[in-house]
Amino acid sequence: MQASRVWVCILAVTLLLPGAGSALAKAKDGFGLMGGFASHSASGTFNAASLFPGQKFNYTSSGLSVGIDYQIALGESFSINPFLMSSGETVGGDLAAGTTAGHGILGLEFRFWPGNFFIGVHAGSYSEVLTPPSGSTSASLDARGSGSGFSLGWESDKGHVFVVAQHDSFKISYADADVTETGSRLQIGY
Repeated sequence: MQASRVWVCILAVTLLLPGAGSALAKAKDGFGLMGGFASHSASGTFNAASLFPGQKFNYTSSGLSVGIDYQIALGESFSINPFLMSSGETVGGDLAAGTTAGHGILGLEFRFWPGNFFIGVHAGSYSEVLTPPSGSTSASLDARGSGSGFSLGWESDKGHVFVVAQHDSFKISYADADVTETGSRLQIGY
């Protein structure tokens, strides 16, 4: 189901936005602020340091996302974008009911601009914080790792408004578990 959300986002960006303007946008220098929705799917395995070595678990999360980037134009058709994204999400699956997740990405993206659209690939440092439900005596858990992803987007002719669909794949490590995750974001920015 996660992959279908990604392709719906990609289809929306690809099919609905081409007629939004007549002139072509070019890669431009500048800051971008964005907000939208994020969704993650995780599968993990408890390692030898845990009470349940080898046991597998799964969880999903979804919620709101915010981000900032700075685009550095490399001519009219290419750009480099350092970015920072964060999301707060509600968790479902094998974790305790009421658990929330915070996801963060500090990354660098390379974009190709064929007109008003861009296609990007990126690598980054990923983080996750799992917070137990209120009233729980358990502490929050945090993990870090690395990963990569791609994005597809559209920017208005004047360069003020943009839409971006992003997909990521990354691995993070907790003290007693290793987790593989995929994430998707759909954001509108200025």
